[in-house]
Amino acid sequence: MARTWTALLTLWCAVQVHTQTTAPSTTVEPPIHQQTCQGETLHIECPPKRIIDVYVATYAALPTPGSSGEGPAYGVSYTEPPGRSDAEMVQDCTGPVYNRSCRFENALQVVKKHCDGKWRCGVSVGEETFGYVCPETEKQLKVTYRCIPAEVARACENRSLQIGCEVGRIHVTYANYGRTSATICPEGPGTDNTECISERSQEIVSRRCNGKRLCTVPATNGVFTDPCRNTAKYLEVMYLCLREGMANTTVTVTPTETYRPSPAQITLENTTVSASTVSTTQLTTTTMATPRYCAEDLVETATGPPVIFPRTEAGTFAYSQERCASPSGNGKPHATRYCRENRDGTVAWDPPIFLICDVGLGDLSQTTVTSQTAVTVATELQVITTQSETLTSDEVTTTSVLIQEIVSASPTEQVGDSLLTTVDNLMSANATVLKQSQQERQGPTRVAQALERFADTVTLTERKYTTVRPAVALQAVDVSLEELDMGQGFSFSTSGNKTDSLASGSVSSFTTASRAGSPQNTDISITLPTNLSSALQINNTADVRVSYILYNDSSLFIDPSQGPVGSRIIGSKLAGLQVKDLTKPVVITLTPLEDISPEDIETVRCVFWDFEAEAGQGAWSSEGCEYKGEENGVYTCEVYHLTNFAAFFDLHGSGFGVHETPLQVITIVGCAISIVGLVLTLLSFIITRKYNRRTTGVHARIQRMVLINLCVTLLAILIIFLAGINQTGSPIGCTVVTALLHYFLLAALIWMAMEAINIYLAAVMVFEQYVTRNFIPKAAALAYGFPFIAMILTVGPSSLYEYRNTNYCWLAQMPLIYAFLLPAGVILLFNLVLFCIILYNLAKRERKQIKLTGSKKDESDPKWIVRQLRRAVSLLVLFGLTWMFGFFVINDTRIVFAYLFCIFNTLQGLFIFIFHCVLREDVQKWWDKVYCKGRKKDRYIVKRSTFSSSTGRTPERIHLNVTPTTSRA
Repeated sequence: MARTWTALLTLWCAVQVHTQTTAPSTTVEPPIHQQTCQGETLHIECPPKRIIDVYVATYAALPTPGSSGEGPAYGVSYTEPPGRSDAEMVQDCTGPVYNRSCRFENALQVVKKHCDGKWRCGVSVGEETFGYVCPETEKQLKVTYRCIPAEVARACENRSLQIGCEVGRIHVTYANYGRTSATICPEGPGTDNTECISERSQEIVSRRCNGKRLCTVPATNGVFTDPCRNTAKYLEVMYLCLREGMANTTVTVTPTETYRPSPAQITLENTTVSASTVSTTQLTTTTMATPRYCAEDLVETATGPPVIFPRTEAGTFAYSQERCASPSGNGKPHATRYCRENRDGTVAWDPPIFLICDVGLGDLSQTTVTSQTAVTVATELQVITTQSETLTSDEVTTTSVLIQEIVSASPTEQVGDSLLTTVDNLMSANATVLKQSQQERQGPTRVAQALERFADTVTLTERKYTTVRPAVALQAVDVSLEELDMGQGFSFSTSGNKTDSLASGSVSSFTTASRAGSPQNTDISITLPTNLSSALQINNTADVRVSYILYNDSSLFIDPSQGPVGSRIIGSKLAGLQVKDLTKPVVITLTPLEDISPEDIETVRCVFWDFEAEAGQGAWSSEGCEYKGEENGVYTCEVYHLTNFAAFFDLHGSGFGVHETPLQVITIVGCAISIVGLVLTLLSFIITRKYNRRTTGVHARIQRMVLINLCVTLLAILIIFLAGINQTGSPIGCTVVTALLHYFLLAALIWMAMEAINIYLAAVMVFEQYVTRNFIPKAAALAYGFPFIAMILTVGPSSLYEYRNTNYCWLAQMPLIYAFLLPAGVILLFNLVLFCIILYNLAKRERKQIKLTGSKKDESDPKWIVRQLRRAVSLLVLFGLTWMFGFFVINDTRIVFAYLFCIFNTLQGLFIFIFHCVLREDVQKWWDKVYCKGRKKDRYIVKRSTFSSSTGRTPERIHLNVTPTTSRA
């Protein structure tokens, strides 16, 4: 499988040249209050490197002149920057006020939509923004906002933008692909157009980058579509680097009629504001626990300058601000340090670990890992794998081997902190790279097994060790036999968003007795049965090590036959014990990763990961896993052993569930058989032609050439499909495979249409004057020319839309519909019409022949029935009508038609070989001539007979019938 590291390295270099990035400040501006009158525009602007965060806004009637009004933003008072008071503002805002209680309910949402995430904005205060609200009453807009630090990155059109966070994860607050400034990326046409906005920019960038440490977004029309033609565009992104688990405080304004809250204190991060009496408005405050941080620290070194570690959230690594200057160092930090949260809730820095600038993954692989070097090697490995998107399959395998060696040498908590970060990095690597590493040396499997071994053997400073990363979490705990028999369990609860990483939720262990029902927002859990010690016949009195590992996705569990699972993955072990064949079940509850309604789910398959399956490659198995039902969107499975568990959710009308593997086997085997059949067919045409076989009819010669071209195109399709359909790791290679499949599929369908036309002329029109001798050149021009034009017109402007699928090398939805399915449907419909006409005319002619000869037709004669079926199937294969099964793979009948489609179309080459090679009389007699001894070396002449051996003896046209003749001098 093609590797992508060179492409990513080139992309990285391009980003360094064409990306403009600004770093954020670490301070937060105090709240700011602004207001303006109806008919004017409220302008909000933050200092450089900060973005707007609106948290209170009101659009309401003017207060009574001379009064203090409601105070800034619904009575929230604080030290206001110099400016005009409410009284002064009221004097400027004039107009009738017939309804003092007039208020627009959704003002906050409107203003946030206009301003949040931008560094400046303007809100027009009037009907065009807020609609018709109390039209006879003069109103004013009052806004409370703050300026929060952000990073800003830009990339010019047709370049790639790379953004990243040294500490924390990316959270995109604003993005636009277009142009809002004439001075940024000034080269190109239309730079004076500063109103070029792409509405879906933030959604697209957020989907690609949120929750990651590093991401790359191409600034192209193919990703965002073109918001303004003939304008040089650029991609501008503002984002925050959020520590794991960080959440913003939100203030929700809910209108009521008469509610008046009592004064209260509301804490908004570093700012404290007091709420005074509020008229007709209720304030609801939602507060998340503030993460604990290790303060910025400067560490003196004995041999060089000091290193500075920035303020860092507990449970994460900090990297020194000082970086390696050498080219081989590639910006590597001088040192790293872990901010540890203690059991009593305090936080403290671990001792710093100094890194070596010129050490890479190759150097680490040559290092002997011992108990003395394990911490250093684990830390170096964690830093090197930070840019996981650039890793190759060999590097993933090397990393997995190093993880195994580190676990064997020194399974300590400090090592575990680095190992979990490394595993978290690996799970962000390219899926194709991980798959290749698994196929070559089981790299991902090594990582998963090393984690389990670490959990079994880690030396605990206390009775429990828990560490959580965005993609993986681990807990190891020593329990007494009494505690084990109480029914141990482990769960993960989300913060309410299904796309959250593990670090933004919470993990917890429990016992069956202490857990009454499932806590709210529980995403996945595992509960061991009670009285487990007696079931396992544990006789000693020592503590038992119970471990749990939770994976956010199935990156390390690669099963090509089934694809990614539909839930998170949870596993459990008892150290030193093989837990299987239990009498009481292990209960697992889980929810889908995607927001799926239970009504949309057809089947739920509970599965476990079998490390030994597929010759050590591993696979998901449902053996011994029982699905017990669903309640409130939570699905329950029961198993009787311990390993890693997950679930597949098969939706109505999508996917084939348990039929995926059989369909894949049929496809691969059928394609291989068809390749052999097509090669033999082509060889038979070549060999029989070599032995002076002459044809006497135009139709027969045309049929031979059409079949040869059809066999060639089908052969190309099958070879390209088997070799390239899954090569998504190489973007260019995958695009080439997509284009070639598109081209040859259309060419094959057109040659099928040419075959239909030729047989129609032979069987229906009868006389050869309807066929011109330049039929083949015209057919070739159409069969090879039209697909080429369609392919060029599709792949050429692919920057305007998504050209190919990201999961496999085939057309994306829009080009698939308009550039393939539409012409394919027209061709197949044309062939179907000719198919019906030909069968009707052949049956009609046969009846006439029977009438002329005076014989009786016995439609119950098995030979007659077989002849008709053979004729129909032969034509179906030649005309490609079996491809129509693909249009019926929908609704409840999709499974049946999926099997029909796979069987008939993958075996099309075999059917052609059988019906148009093996069953032809001329080929049979040629084989008799070659293998039967004592026969004369006769020259074979093709006589007029039926157009195909499979059609019976009807009009004498194309069928090759051979009779021995005397050779001429």
